[in-house]
Amino acid sequence: WVLPWAGVAGTMTLCFLMKWTMTTLALSSAIPAGVVAPTMIIGGLLGRVFGHVLLPEWFVSMILTKDGQPPTEDQKGAFFARCAIVGASAFCAAVTRAFAMAITVFEVLALPNSVLPLCSSALAAIFVANKVSLPFFDANLATRNLGGIPAITFTDKAIEPVMKVMHVVDLSECLPQIVTLRHLLHVVSNSDHDFFPIVRPLDWDTSNQGLLEGTMTRRQVELLLKKLDPHAATPDREIDLMNPEFQAPPD
Repeated sequence: WVLPWAGVAGTMTLCFLMKWTMTTLALSSAIPAGVVAPTMIIGGLLGRVFGHVLLPEWFVSMILTKDGQPPTEDQKGAFFARCAIVGASAFCAAVTRAFAMAITVFEVLALPNSVLPLCSSALAAIFVANKVSLPFFDANLATRNLGGIPAITFTDKAIEPVMKVMHVVDLSECLPQIVTLRHLLHVVSNSDHDFFPIVRPLDWDTSNQGLLEGTMTRRQVELLLKKLDPHAATPDREIDLMNPEFQAPPD
């Protein structure tokens, strides 16, 4: 169907804007929601809009003309449908940074001669998206104060040796899992680090080693101290830093 007052291009543009808005609202809600299927639909609509709005009629006729015969309406419709397929693959691959989306689309549709357009558009979309923002799943972690994971796995650090990304610190610069507020304040006050490892000392190992269990930023430590002892009245209170109550996001 087509809205008479909007035409084909206007109708597809309105459908794209509506789906974009509804998907944004759905993914912003507190309940779990999928991302692959909605982004494929958005990408398909965007591909159709691209074909109808940005490709002039003479250009479409030129590339579809065969043996001097102008293309039929069915042939033009099939061309715009392929624009939607490529758009769905490229947009979904860009959002998730998963090249497998191109393979998935090809396996589902099995269209001849579609491997090259699907693969090249997915690679180009991933390359451009990497310059713009984090992948959807990594951005979700970053907004939940778990930015260390995408910082290591998504950036160029992912292919570097671990000792180039992380550095060895003395156990005295770490936060024990079971710690008093006094010791917490002491470690933060005597260090210029912005991140503090949370470690559990090894009872059977007398060397200066421990088991890494998590991390805290300086700001998180300061907020925790302010929350638990705003007037410095109970400096010897012991807390478990791995308690879900103190984790971000809370479990």
